[in-house]
Amino acid sequence: MLDTYLQNEAKKQFKDWTYEGLSFLLQQAQFREMAITALSKFLELNQSVEFTYNNRYYEVFVSADSGYVVNLYSSDEKDEYAEFLEENLVDGGLCTGSAKDAIKFMLDR
Repeated sequence: MLDTYLQNEAKKQFKDWTYEGLSFLLQQAQFREMAITALSKFLELNQSVEFTYNNRYYEVFVSADSGYVVNLYSSDEKDEYAEFLEENLVDGGLCTGSAKDAIKFMLDR
């Protein structure tokens, strides 16, 4: 049933979902997998996604080469181009797995 719901929401491109809502679901153990699945679907559809988890700010986007770039920031501050500030970068890396793997890549760091 969850898969059908997420497929229907993906068709609508998660139009009514908010990053805040998904970030809240990530914090709840019983909804974490659903939030990860939804974020990965969003990533597949939009080529990038941002979310908050454990007071860290995540930016995930499709790499120009292969896989996904995953960046982790200490602050949600952005510059005049709506890009995260590099001085707040805590960690980052390249995930060559699936979109779901990319979402999970640094969640427990």
